[in-house]
Amino acid sequence: MRLFTASAVALGLSFSAMAEDTSRNEELASSLNQETIRFIAESLDHTVRRDIEDQIGVLAVYQEDESDNELVYAMQGKACQDSPDCLGLEIYIIYEGDFTAEQANDINQRWAAIKATANDGSLYLTRYLILDQGQTIGNIRTNVLNALAIAENVGDEQNAGAETQTTLSVSDIDFGEDSGAYINDGACDDARFEEDGDLWDYQRSHVLNDATDCKTLYEAGELTLFLDFGDNSGEYANDDTCDDNRFTGEGRSILETDSHVKRDAVDCIVAYRAGTLNRPE
Repeated sequence: MRLFTASAVALGLSFSAMAEDTSRNEELASSLNQETIRFIAESLDHTVRRDIEDQIGVLAVYQEDESDNELVYAMQGKACQDSPDCLGLEIYIIYEGDFTAEQANDINQRWAAIKATANDGSLYLTRYLILDQGQTIGNIRTNVLNALAIAENVGDEQNAGAETQTTLSVSDIDFGEDSGAYINDGACDDARFEEDGDLWDYQRSHVLNDATDCKTLYEAGELTLFLDFGDNSGEYANDDTCDDNRFTGEGRSILETDSHVKRDAVDCIVAYRAGTLNRPE
């Protein structure tokens, strides 16, 4: 998985700070217009990047207090019915990467205050507020902050996972043995260390079979582990079917949950070597 960034913005710009404005916190709003949506963002000391084209809403930037990290988000009026006043407000953050529906479902189960969906690899985090019964500006501001706090947590989790995947130490990796046809030739033929390993049948057959070459190159910093099968700790390990739902192909079982992700290594390696599994996208 790639480390992801918020879409629609180039990070690293500097902005002038503003003091938070709580002067309208008690104001009851049963609808929102462009001016009020902009005020909500700016009242939180967030920088409005621009208005949303042909819509009622803004694209804004929130900067963490203790770092230079920035989170780009949008607030968009909903249920406007061709009126400048909208009866709903949607707060959303879009992350780019290789996100799956399973990851989005996991986020939804753990964070009830936000809705996560995955589409074409991007992750959409949204929170919708209904205003027709009236909400105070202060409550709307709190909802924005809650949505951004959850988005930050989701981002931290995913980035931490990606870092862990790409910085495994030598002792964390099972390099296998030297039993392949091309051992000790100074080149690693194990498909796990090739980004396009599926394109070469011999690299599939060399998974765990070119230990010395791969370990030497990995220790020298010349290899990246692109495909980690994990361990064999799953409930259905060693049943001759790969239960890791990251993979696709006829070698995969019908199990759809994440319970065996990186926990059915032997079955998945056998199927992968045989060419009946496609690696995760």
